[in-house]
Amino acid sequence: MFSKPIYSTTLTSEAADSLFSNITATDTPDQSFPATFRALLHKRLPQNEFARIVCKVLHFDGINVSALTVPQYMNLFIPETARHPAPLRHSIFVVTTTHPDAGEKMLEIMKANAGAGKRHLGDYTQLGDLRVFYARKANALFYTDAAEMNTVIFIDKLELKHFHALQMMIPKYLPRLFADNPLTEMETALLKSVGNKSSVEYETLIEEFAKDIDIRSEIIRGKLAGFETVFERVRADELLDEINSHQRNYEHFLGKARDVSHKIQECRYTLAGLECTINGRAGDSELMEYFMCNKNLTIIQAKGTAIEFIVHGYADVYDVEAFEQYVGNHRGYMYSSLNPGVSKPQMEKLYRAIFEDCCYKLRICAAFKADIRNGLVGLQNHNFPTESIAYFPNPHIQHFGCIGDYAGRFMEYMQRRDYVGAIDQATVSARNLNFYDSMVIGMFAKELSHTPIKCVEKHDGTLMTPKEAIAELERGAVCHGQ
Repeated sequence: MFSKPIYSTTLTSEAADSLFSNITATDTPDQSFPATFRALLHKRLPQNEFARIVCKVLHFDGINVSALTVPQYMNLFIPETARHPAPLRHSIFVVTTTHPDAGEKMLEIMKANAGAGKRHLGDYTQLGDLRVFYARKANALFYTDAAEMNTVIFIDKLELKHFHALQMMIPKYLPRLFADNPLTEMETALLKSVGNKSSVEYETLIEEFAKDIDIRSEIIRGKLAGFETVFERVRADELLDEINSHQRNYEHFLGKARDVSHKIQECRYTLAGLECTINGRAGDSELMEYFMCNKNLTIIQAKGTAIEFIVHGYADVYDVEAFEQYVGNHRGYMYSSLNPGVSKPQMEKLYRAIFEDCCYKLRICAAFKADIRNGLVGLQNHNFPTESIAYFPNPHIQHFGCIGDYAGRFMEYMQRRDYVGAIDQATVSARNLNFYDSMVIGMFAKELSHTPIKCVEKHDGTLMTPKEAIAELERGAVCHGQ
C-alpha cells in the first residue's frame, strides 16, 4: 500500500467535478478514493441517483468517551445521514479518531451496541468477512444497510495507507450497483494497484480511465448541446411565460367576475327580504317593545343607524373572588382618595354590605351609543337627566368609555339581526364592575365616598347616600342579607 498522497487526478479536476456532480467526496485525506469512486461508478450509477464518500474525524480521547452514555456515543459516532439515509443516495462513511486511546474504545462500543438486532443501526449488518480481510492492515468494523446502498466504516487511527487500502473493496460497500455489472479486468487491476507499495501503476491506470471517459468532450458536449437553437429556445421560454401570465390574469379576472356576480345576486336576495320586512311590518317592532317593557332603559335619541340611551340597574355583575381578594387590603386601590369624612374600616363595611352580604344594593347607570354600522360605545362624561338622579354613574364607562368584550358581543348579535340581544349587552356592561382594574376601582372608591347621590337602596326601597348608609352601619342597624 503506497503512502504517497494523490492530490491531483483528471477524474477529480474542476471539469470532472462538473461532469460528476452526482459522485462526490467530503473531507478525504487525498484524491485517490474520489477518483477510484468515479472510475467505477460513472457507468453503473443511474443519472437520477447520487453517490458519495464521506470521512468523519472525531477529536476526543478515551476518557471523554467513557464519560458519555450509549445514546450520546451513537450521536457522536454515527453520521446523521447514515441513521436516516436519503432515497436514491449511495454512501460510504469512514469514521475515525485522532487520539490513540479513543479508536479502540469506539470500536468496542460499536461492536456491543450497533448492527442487526441491536438498538443502533438496526437496519445495518456487520460485515465480518471485511473485518477479517483488513485485520492485518487496519482495526476496523464494517456495517452495510439492508438496501445495500450505505456502508459505515469505523476505523482506529486512519492512516493514508489504510485509506488507500479501503478502496480495494468498493464493490462490497455498494453491492447493489455491482450486482448486475461485475468488475472488468481493467477495473480489477485498478483496485489491486492501490495495494502496491508504489503509486505508479495506480496513477497510470486512473488516467487511462479518464481518457476512456473523455472528460473534455463530455464537458463540451454538455455545455454546447442545443446552443445553435438558443435564440429559439429563449423566445419559446418568453412566450411560455407570457401565456402563463395571460392565463393567470384571465383566471383572476374570471374569478373576480364570478365573485361580483354572486355578490350582486346575494344583495338582490337580501334586498327583496328587507323590502318584504319593511312593507309588511305593522305595529311595534320587537326592539320597540323591548324598550317599552324594560323600565331601566331610557332613550336619549335615535338618529340614522344609531340609538343613544341610558341603562339603569344595580351593580351586580362582578367577580366575587376578585372582590374578596382586594376588599381587605386597606392600602390598595379600593381605598385610595376616600372622602376625609369616611375611614377605611367604614368603607370596607359599606363594600361588604353591598357586594358580600347584599344588605344594600348600589344603583348604577351608564350611557351608550349603539350604531348598527359602527358598533356599541360607552358615552364618556355624560350629563345624565333628572330621571337618573338616584343612580351612580359607572366609572368604567363614564370616565373611560370602556365596555370590554361587550362591544364584540354586540356586533355578533347585530350580524344575526338580533337587535334585542345586542342592546342587552349594554345593560350587562352597565352593571359590571371589574375589581381587577385598579384605575377604574380607584375612581369608583373616590366618587362613591364623595357622592351626594342617594344611590344605595335598602330592601324596603328606601334610598340613602353612601355616607348615610355608612352611618346606619355604624349604628349597628340589622342587615338582612338575601
